[in-house]
Formats: sequence, structure tokens, C-alpha cells
Amino acid sequence: MQDLEARRIFGRPSETYAQFWRATIVTAFFVIVFGASFFLGTVMVVGTFRGSDISSELTANGRAGRIARPLRDGTLCHYMVFDNKTAQTVEDRIGRCDESKPKPKPDAPARFTWGR
Repeated sequence: MQDLEARRIFGRPSETYAQFWRATIVTAFFVIVFGASFFLGTVMVVGTFRGSDISSELTANGRAGRIARPLRDGTLCHYMVFDNKTAQTVEDRIGRCDESKPKPKPDAPARFTWGR
């Protein structure tokens, strides 16, 4: 009977270590995932602010063109600026695809009629 008690007492530290390492691994996983998403989000935001200055500067001279490539959802486009002089492509930003297109004006104003 005492042998069984001794095994229980000596078995508890190994269970405690196992639980500690499981918790450490799970916590490290979530810290890495959160850190990576925070880092990528920061890089995208900074790239958007920095890229807008470059694209407006290059396209103002007329030596560069903007290329819009639609993403899978169809409403957002990945914009790139192609410099004609240096033949380099610079990633600009991600924005709505319809922002550069002129909005169509209605041909005739809407009319209201009673009973038709």
C-alpha cells in the first residue's frame, strides 16, 4: 500500500512539468501568431503611407503608369506603379477598384409620375 502512495507522490511533479510545457507551447504559439499578424499589418500600413508619396510623385511627371490588379474578392485592387524611365515596378497600395474610374452621370433626371 505504501508503494502505491510513493508512486502517486513521485508521479505528480512529472504531471506538473507536462502541464507547464503544454501551457508554454500553446502560449508561445499564440504569441507568435499575434506578433506576426501585428508585424504584417504594420508593414502594410506603413507601406501604404510611404507608397502613396512615391506614386503621386512619379505619376505627376508622366513618366510612370499605375497598374491595377484585382484581388479575388473583386472589389479591391492591388495597385502598382511602373516607372517607364527605369523599368522598375513599385508596389503602391491596396484600394477599391472603382476609385479611379469616373462615375457615370445619369442621362436624364429621374421623373416622378402619378399612377403609372
